[in-house]
Amino acid sequence: MALLGAAVCGVFFAASRPASGQVGEDPEAMLSRAVILHQTGDLEGAAAAYELFLRAVPGASRVRSNLGAVYAGLGRYDEAIEQYRRALTGEEGGETELSIRQNLSLALYKAGRFQEAASEAERLLAGGGASRDTLLLLADIDLRLGEEEKVIALLTPVAADDADDKAVAYLLGTALLAEDEVETAERIIERVLRDDSPEGHALFATLHLKRRDCESALAELEKARAGNPQLRTVNYLSGVCLMQERSDWAGAAAAFRREIAIDPNHFESNLFLGNLLRQEGRHEEALPYLVHASRLRSGDVAVDYSLGAVYLALGRDAEAQPLLEEVAAAVPDHMPTHRWLAVLYTRQGRTEEAARERATAGRLAQEAESQAFQGVKESMSELLEQSSAGDGESASAEPPPP
Repeated sequence: MALLGAAVCGVFFAASRPASGQVGEDPEAMLSRAVILHQTGDLEGAAAAYELFLRAVPGASRVRSNLGAVYAGLGRYDEAIEQYRRALTGEEGGETELSIRQNLSLALYKAGRFQEAASEAERLLAGGGASRDTLLLLADIDLRLGEEEKVIALLTPVAADDADDKAVAYLLGTALLAEDEVETAERIIERVLRDDSPEGHALFATLHLKRRDCESALAELEKARAGNPQLRTVNYLSGVCLMQERSDWAGAAAAFRREIAIDPNHFESNLFLGNLLRQEGRHEEALPYLVHASRLRSGDVAVDYSLGAVYLALGRDAEAQPLLEEVAAAVPDHMPTHRWLAVLYTRQGRTEEAARERATAGRLAQEAESQAFQGVKESMSELLEQSSAGDGESASAEPPPP
């Protein structure tokens, strides 16, 4: 957003005019000094100067928006959000409101407040004032919230109009792969790979992971990393490969840490790293990652379960109880949740509830064992049928006696 050097209270304040900054200086001088500091990159000084001016002229909404931009530049996103929202109370309609709302949605995004950011971006889109950047921001937010169907609906028409838009292709291809629309995703990937882009290699890696081809995925991820060491999701995908296909827990944890260093608000990396630490018994270390994951995607049952288990392990039973009970209600067949609830209720002296949860956990464990045994039986039957058919025998023939 352009810096303010405009009319406040009917007076034009020239941005080039120097000012002393002493107590009692007039608002014109205060604003002039704030704008100069902002333009020259002294954000701390600009923040103090804008704050001083706004104490004298609290209704100057455009100056308040400038202060929001300074706070955002300093990484003080929650304070930026407050200033943008206060600025909107003095602006209704027009380009200024549009600009403030775009900055507000971006500040909410950077603060990890994705639901609020999505609401602002959707409002801009519905009003017909959304820019391409706002459209891409909304698609990125929807991906982060696990709402890939929304991304596909949002970006498919855009991709049809401009097949060479790599940012659109990257976000759309990622969403399509997450929804297992592999053939459509492959066509999108081909567009992005035309110039050997890091984004294309990252998409290709995702495609290989879908096919459980970890070695090919890691090779593509190295190409993506070489082209752009700061590209989001590359380290996360490496971690997934190491965790799921190689059982390299230490390597996976290191990869998730690298992803979080690049993108602190990456939901899955926070969740997976927190889980790996939890499973190692490092509950205190796991806690901040799981708490942050919960803030990024509230109500996610995987986060609620892991966070509840950590709270229980740390003796914070009052915080564990609502989380574990919500998971049990949402996923009643999740055996570990019932086991943790049995422990929790035993601590609380609620013997009947504890017994009920132990019985439920035992029943679910027996059912899982029975299903696994049935699966083995069916697999063996298929193998015997194939062997019999290969030997020219009836598939129902009895095996020879020992």
